[in-house]
Amino acid sequence: MAASPLLANAAAPALPATAKDWALAAKQDIAAAYQLTADNHPGMANPMDPGFPALLQQAQKNAMALLPFVDSAMAYEAAIARFSTTLQDGHAGAFASLPDEVRPKRRWPGFIAVWRGDALWVYHSAIPALNKGMQIVACDGVTVETLIRQRVFQYSGQVDQPGHWWASGGSLFTDDGNPFTPPLAHCDFKSADGSIQKLPLSWTERPDAVQPYAQAAYDGDPLDVGLYWHQAGTAGKNTAVADAEQQNNTAEVAWIAMPTFNPSKAEISQYESLFSSLNQQKARLQQAKAIVLDLRRNEGGSSYWSFQVAGLLWGKDLVQQKATALFANTEVWWFASAGNTAYVKSLYGVMQSQGQESLLPWISQVGQGMAQALKAQRPFFVEADETDLAAATAAATELPQQIKTPVYVIVPGQCASACLDAIDIFKLFNNTRLLGTESSSDSTYMDVRFEPLPSGLAKVVIPNKMYVNRPREKGVYYRPDLAYHQLDWSTQALLAKVLTAL
Repeated sequence: MAASPLLANAAAPALPATAKDWALAAKQDIAAAYQLTADNHPGMANPMDPGFPALLQQAQKNAMALLPFVDSAMAYEAAIARFSTTLQDGHAGAFASLPDEVRPKRRWPGFIAVWRGDALWVYHSAIPALNKGMQIVACDGVTVETLIRQRVFQYSGQVDQPGHWWASGGSLFTDDGNPFTPPLAHCDFKSADGSIQKLPLSWTERPDAVQPYAQAAYDGDPLDVGLYWHQAGTAGKNTAVADAEQQNNTAEVAWIAMPTFNPSKAEISQYESLFSSLNQQKARLQQAKAIVLDLRRNEGGSSYWSFQVAGLLWGKDLVQQKATALFANTEVWWFASAGNTAYVKSLYGVMQSQGQESLLPWISQVGQGMAQALKAQRPFFVEADETDLAAATAAATELPQQIKTPVYVIVPGQCASACLDAIDIFKLFNNTRLLGTESSSDSTYMDVRFEPLPSGLAKVVIPNKMYVNRPREKGVYYRPDLAYHQLDWSTQALLAKVLTAL
């Protein structure tokens, strides 16, 4: 891929040595992030989003406004982040990747917080006076909701998405060194009986041993990609019913963990094993008490993986036909800039290395179409849909649904991008229910790539295509059929919730 002139010096310059150097690096990187986005983002030519060019200019303006105060690595990072948060789109913006040597040690006030439902709660505490489950009401005389809006969402996430409150609300009590959000001094905590404790906060370096609590607060316990089986148990059932279920395997719950759709080499092997297990154990799946599709920790990637799982559960042809009907009016417009075109053409080799052979003709066609549009100076290559919709829809009504077992999809707040695409497909079947919290949402700009910025300390995020007439519109997120806002998001806790729903 040819480098932009703005990236000519992006090789890896020395770290800025002075306050002035950090401000200069921020200025150059913000300007480059703006220009690379202006050159490659579909929104610049999208007739349905005429306000995008002005929004992009505002993002540059908001980030540049911090330059007089940028005098360190963390101030630099905050300025880059401000560019992104103005755009309010996880598929656009920029992010810093600073080396550990310039980062201060992360600090905490002695407890881990997490957002659930509409409030902030203590999830883990090393302070004797604070217990897990206490609500954090206000700090420094300001409500926590206002503080999260001012201190968290100015520099990360999207404030209008409930899923981002879930994933980011607790970071109000993480001090990463952002000079624009100095540590809070004292907070009010509400106990279960309604009484309020006012406690001063003492910020210290966060021990490494606390990290699992911080991760579990919104991710739950980690599971590798794969199929797991759980006994449903006998709680609430008479002995005869329980014994009968054990004998015919209907007391089993199949748990399918999909923590990523952007798998590493090892995770690709795990997916291949999962596909084999689903294929070999269809009879057991049909007799299971429930099937759980676990999307905890999943923030997207490629829709290929979830589509394969859906096909193995409900039937490949039926899934394809239902998906075709769902997206009958949807068009995919690829923005044919030079950078986007080179990137998409390079994906042929990537998909080949990942074993996605079935997608190779498609990505080759897209790459060639973008190249032709670029040569003809047309902004978009519009992907053709050659499916015979009438025939596909008719056939879909005749195919049997292979799995009729109740299916529960565990939806975390950070579910976005291809994670949402997975839910789009899973929800096509009437035996599927969503369990968890509100998901994140997408814009209609998708398929991102990353370009380094001049300092070498940050990258810009560039979407290559956009959806037109997608059924799930911009900003739409999924709400759970069964809300679960408890603090404990462990596998066992969620399994118990599934069993109570059956």
